[in-house]
Parts: sequence; structure tokens; C-alpha cells
Amino acid sequence: MRKTLTIGLLSIALGACGSDGTTVELMEGFEPPAPEAGQIQIVSPIIEDIGPGADVTLCTYLPAGQGFDDTLDVIEALGYQSEIGSHHAVLYMAERDRPVETHECTDDDMVNARFLAGAGGGEAGGTVDRLPEGVAYRVEGDRQLMVQTHWINTTQSPIDGQVAFNLTVEEPTEDRQLAQLFTWSRTQIEIPANSTGSARTDCVVEKEMHFYLIGGHAHEHGSHVSLTHTPAEGEPNVFYDEPWESYYTFDPPRVNYTAEGAMVVMPGDTLSIDCQYNNDTDDMLTFPTEMCTGFGFFFPGDAQADCTDGQWPEGF
Repeated sequence: MRKTLTIGLLSIALGACGSDGTTVELMEGFEPPAPEAGQIQIVSPIIEDIGPGADVTLCTYLPAGQGFDDTLDVIEALGYQSEIGSHHAVLYMAERDRPVETHECTDDDMVNARFLAGAGGGEAGGTVDRLPEGVAYRVEGDRQLMVQTHWINTTQSPIDGQVAFNLTVEEPTEDRQLAQLFTWSRTQIEIPANSTGSARTDCVVEKEMHFYLIGGHAHEHGSHVSLTHTPAEGEPNVFYDEPWESYYTFDPPRVNYTAEGAMVVMPGDTLSIDCQYNNDTDDMLTFPTEMCTGFGFFFPGDAQADCTDGQWPEGF
């Protein structure tokens, strides 16, 4: 089975508007900016009672009233996640409707998802995704939205959490390229206690992709992350080579390209990621406590895909 990658305080009267104008309660201390002209705000319900020591990824299916009445193109996305225990959050359009509720994410949820926006956790608290001119994520009208949230509660008490997304939208146009998310990851990570170690994966690409943004992802025990593109009949090119800082867990370095100057990857090429770690704990370091993931946003794309442990996604 493919492993899922890829996210009580008193409430106050302050509310946020969903896409249909309905008011969604905000938890105390969580104050995402109000949407500006041309933006739609999507707010998750409050995720309650995330237990002490929990490291959990939850999928929350939103009610129909928080979807889009009409098909629109997202040209910019700003994501915000409450700070305590937060790791990341992602807004998706669901391919098939599900009951309105929250549960621990499964593989079935992730193959039912189309990326729309993301949010970094921790002190970073937010993520800005400005798509290149002529590129967008398309949201179809009357489709259910789903929010994935990842929480790591290192406190001694249950915590609550919440996320919000401000989406800048425009009417769809035929000449706009549609974008989606692609990841390549290693989940077989084993770093012995009080030692250093590494992880690597190679993904042989089977589809032409034009990337406008690429980055790497590891957690606080990462010490170095590099990404390599090897053409089918060419030499390896290390295009991302980062000594890792703990705060990169929530806000990693990224490489940006224009639509015209996108990084093009062809069938037969290989995308690789190398991660190094310094495990200064008394426990074995494994996935998902640590991660080793390359991520990129590409066009043309109408479905998210994950190449996990070298396995190209079926049907992609």
C-alpha cells in the first residue's frame, strides 16, 4: 500500500466568511486576514482535542455551502494554520463527495484530491503561492472541498487547531495552463539513535512536466537536502543543494521559474532526492517523524501525483 504523505480552547464571536457568505467560527487566537477584493476565504472547522504526543494527519470534508457555486481559476493562494502543534495544511477539491466530517487520512482520501492551496505550520504560520502568469488551479463549481491538516502535539495537553485559505480567483480562460502538485519521496527512513544517516530515492518520470516551483522537505533532524534532475541521456544536475535548518520544516527554500522558463522534465528522466540527518535523540528516527520529500508544482496537470519510494503513480 502506498503511504499517505504528500495535515478545547474557548471560541470567540469573531467569524470568517465561507465562499457562500456563511459564517465559520474561529478559535481564540487564530486571526487569518480578511479576504480582499477578488478573494474567496475558505475556513476549516475547529479541529478539537488533538491528544498529547499525537502525530496525526486529518482529512476534513467541508459542507456544500463552503464550495464554489461556479467554476473559477485560482491564480494566487494564501494559507494560514494556527501555530501550536501545526505542521502543514492543504486545501483540495474532492473528486468524489464524502460525508461532512473529520477522520485520519487514508490513501483513498489522497487519490480523491486535487491540490488548490497549502499552508505551512509552526511560527511560519502561512504560505503564499503566486502562480506564474497564465497558470492556475481550476476549481469546478458545486464540488466538495477537503482540508488536510497535519498536527504534531509535543505538549502535555490536548490542543485545538484551525486553518484558513484566501484564494484570489478569476473567470476561467481557455489559454490558461492548469497546474497541480507532484512529489517524490522516501518513506523507508531508519536513522539509529545518537548517530547520523541518510535517505535517498530516485523517481523515473513517465510524463512530461513543466515545473514552475520546486523545493525539498525534511524535519528538524535534517542536516542537508539536495534535489537532482538526470535527463534520460544526460548528466545529473544538482539544482537544489541546501544545508538544512530546523525552521525549514515549515518554510523550506524553493526554486521558482517563470512559465516560459519552466524546468522541463521528460519521460525517462530521473528526479532524485538525497537527505542527510543528525539524530541526537535516544530513539530510532523513522518516517513520518522524519521525511525526505521533493515537491514541485507543474503544468499541464489536472491531478496530484506522488512517486513514493521509486514507484511511479499508477494511471498518472
